Amino acid sequence: MKRFLSVRALEDWCCGNATLGYDSEKLKKIIEEKRELIHLLELLEEVNPCKQEYLVHKDIILISYQCELNLLSFGKNKSIKVRTRIIGMPLSISQSGLWARGEQDITVQNKVLEALDNLKGLTVVLNSDIAFPGENKTLSNLVFQNRFTSFAHYLKEMRSSYRRQHTIAMIKGGDLAFHKISPSSFKGEHYQLYQSIMKRSEYPLEILSEDFFRRYQAEIFAVRNSAGQLLAFLQMKGIGDTLHFMFCGFERDREGHSAVLYHTMLLFILRYGIEKGYQTINLGQTSEEAKLKLGCVEEKKYLYIRHSNSFVDSILRKLSGRFSYRGYPVGHRVFKENEGLNGRAGMDGDFSKKSQGEDVIHPS
Repeated sequence: MKRFLSVRALEDWCCGNATLGYDSEKLKKIIEEKRELIHLLELLEEVNPCKQEYLVHKDIILISYQCELNLLSFGKNKSIKVRTRIIGMPLSISQSGLWARGEQDITVQNKVLEALDNLKGLTVVLNSDIAFPGENKTLSNLVFQNRFTSFAHYLKEMRSSYRRQHTIAMIKGGDLAFHKISPSSFKGEHYQLYQSIMKRSEYPLEILSEDFFRRYQAEIFAVRNSAGQLLAFLQMKGIGDTLHFMFCGFERDREGHSAVLYHTMLLFILRYGIEKGYQTINLGQTSEEAKLKLGCVEEKKYLYIRHSNSFVDSILRKLSGRFSYRGYPVGHRVFKENEGLNGRAGMDGDFSKKSQGEDVIHPS
């Protein structure tokens, strides 16, 4: 297995120096397909260094980084932090850190397990698109498949009870304006709102720096009320025909205003994605109820935990079910006709330069 400490070194080797025992043509195609993610990884090496390492085994690529993982995150007020290698993207998005091409899931699974045998200590495969022994899950990805010609068409096709909920939210959030800002205009006041989100997070694996938001070329909207007060921001990025909701920030209050704010933000993302013609809108891995009631479907994501010490690994096998996401228990029939409207889960793609957006957009 080959190891690289920079994604640029990985790219150079795969595209020019791959040696006997590695499928150079397949590796080249993977690199080409992931070109824009590679640009993101280059930036993260600068603004979010976390001992990133890139592994190649036969014809698959594993993206890894290290963090302090709390093994008792399921226990209230308990903590045992262990240095852990994460196989995944070194920021909190749903993209998998396992890169393969044109193979059956079981084939990829076997190659990944072979690669993991070469790693020491605790390793966690996070947000995998394929299942591993035990079929433990992490948070599902919530994906909206766009079948609508306009936002009005989207609302019209809803069952009345769901449409009423969203209409009420838009009325309550009627004084909110979404101002598009350039990444370079992202300031400390925006970053404080992101930090507020991370402080409330149950499992904050990676906390990004302010520099990430200033340097990453994504679409950022600042949300202000009628008095001009900054209440929130959201960051989106086009990946092929998919619009990804990446990060946001806002303060939580006890009066319920933040719930209306977040609801309005989600509706804005859907409206924006529909009007820009994206086929899929990826809303991420949290707030299942709110997103499913918008018409999203669950895309399963898998988790696998392994330790190089056989005794520790056997204990983890017995406890692994405690780490598994149980899934959202309620089904929501959002649309009058489900066939062709709820759609299927999103697909990976390349970053696009698809939309520019208006300077100020109101959600209703």
